[in-house]
Amino acid sequence: MKKFSVVGAGTMGHGIAELAAIAGYDVWVNDVNDDILLNARNKIAWSLSKLRKEEALERIHFTTNQEEALKDADFMVEAVVEDLKVKSQVFSKASKLVSENAVLASNTSSIPISEIAKAVDKQERVVGMHFFNPPPLMPLVEIVKGEKTSEETVKVVGEVARKMGKETILVNKDIPGFLVTRIMFRINEVGCWLVDNKVADVKDVDYTAIQVLQFPMGVFLLQDYVGLDVSYLIQKALIERGFELYYCRAFEEKYNSKEFGMKSGKGFYTYDGKIIRPTLENARMVDPSLLVSSAINESYKLIRLGIVSREDVNKGCKLGLSWPKSPEDYLKEFGLSPVIRDLKMLYENTGLPHFIPDESLTRSYS
Repeated sequence: MKKFSVVGAGTMGHGIAELAAIAGYDVWVNDVNDDILLNARNKIAWSLSKLRKEEALERIHFTTNQEEALKDADFMVEAVVEDLKVKSQVFSKASKLVSENAVLASNTSSIPISEIAKAVDKQERVVGMHFFNPPPLMPLVEIVKGEKTSEETVKVVGEVARKMGKETILVNKDIPGFLVTRIMFRINEVGCWLVDNKVADVKDVDYTAIQVLQFPMGVFLLQDYVGLDVSYLIQKALIERGFELYYCRAFEEKYNSKEFGMKSGKGFYTYDGKIIRPTLENARMVDPSLLVSSAINESYKLIRLGIVSREDVNKGCKLGLSWPKSPEDYLKEFGLSPVIRDLKMLYENTGLPHFIPDESLTRSYS
């Protein structure tokens, strides 16, 4: 493998390019204008200096010419906006320019790979390669098989990820949101339900998530960091593809008001260039088992359906979300009865059937 191409030089794209260069690949980075590319180059240079890997910058080429970036590439990672039309355009062009046996990977966190693959002729070489933010620091890559993804393609992606120093998990069935995003949005939906129904406020939810569940960035604070524009578009993409989810109105409100979180200076919290931590003053504890109940239910369902293994659920939550415990660990901590009670309460209040306790959950402690 000689040429590694990254399309999209934003937060994820430039981090992926940096990892590829450190791994020794000749990397080409493409985006729509020189300002974006210069910003990406500066961020990569800063990061490489911290890692004492400055020589890797010499292996990265920046260009606004997408054809130049893709021509004869052996491996492509697409990291553009979470929009099927835009992604499909990238893959359609790539399929005509890359080398004959090139792998075409998407960093999407929500859109099924099989939908993206329809833009190319050789769909067996299209795969999901989902990195986590920031890519140079987060240890996990989520590999997602589309309906026609070949085993050889999965093998190559695993090898590339390991060469980048990453652990991997495998999603066997191409479902919206895959594993880690689905689990995260199960936490989001309960937090949003609590806030929407005035059971708690944003600070209460984050205080409980950080202090009790020991999530490193809580719930709403994490979405501020991810970008509320991104969170809203992912939520929209998931629901449009049939993923049952309590709709978080707050994400839509923040999106429409252009309060995107840390990147815009204001989201659920206000920023001055630094990530903040919610103050403990006046924060109230919410039921921690309620906060994780939907995520626990989702994890057991995905395992039962053979979409992911139990080991990969544990690895995905710990390495992709930086949780100190797996959903199974939280179930053991809080007990089955409280979690079942919480799920039934959510179902009674929303009417959403995904809150009904999964059969594998109810028999797990029988």
